[in-house]
Amino acid sequence: MKFERWEISRKVIEQTLAAFKRGRHEVFVIWTGQLNIVNPSCRIQRCVIPTQQPGFAPQGGAYVHITGAELSRIQYQNYDLGERSVIQLHTHPSGDVRMSELDRQWEVVNHVGALSIIVPSYGDRRLEGFPGANVYEREVRDWRLWTRNEVANRLVIL
Repeated sequence: MKFERWEISRKVIEQTLAAFKRGRHEVFVIWTGQLNIVNPSCRIQRCVIPTQQPGFAPQGGAYVHITGAELSRIQYQNYDLGERSVIQLHTHPSGDVRMSELDRQWEVVNHVGALSIIVPSYGDRRLEGFPGANVYEREVRDWRLWTRNEVANRLVIL
């Protein structure tokens, strides 16, 4: 399902920033929303920090590995709570926040309408306004990069 607006509480923002500060390595976070939402807005319910192992690819680039068992655990928890993973966020080590081939191969939240937010500099900046971050929306065939105007108008921190 595609949404016109995403409403994010300050609590979720704070939890996400705390997760990003866990170390000088890439960190992955999932935000959930209610399952079967029928209005044009999605209110983010939770910040989920999967158990993950950071690493660096031999050809260059940082990554995190999340096991299939951990992803299953999250999906079962979402089901029990009537939620769905709707946004994936992860940090990159520099200001380069383009979606890499590795990002595409290891996407976790990949249904049409889902978002992938790539945050620069291991999340050292604030998230209000998502400065320097790239926001991608999952479409049928690929991810579409949002304009800065879309970021400002569609991601709302409450």
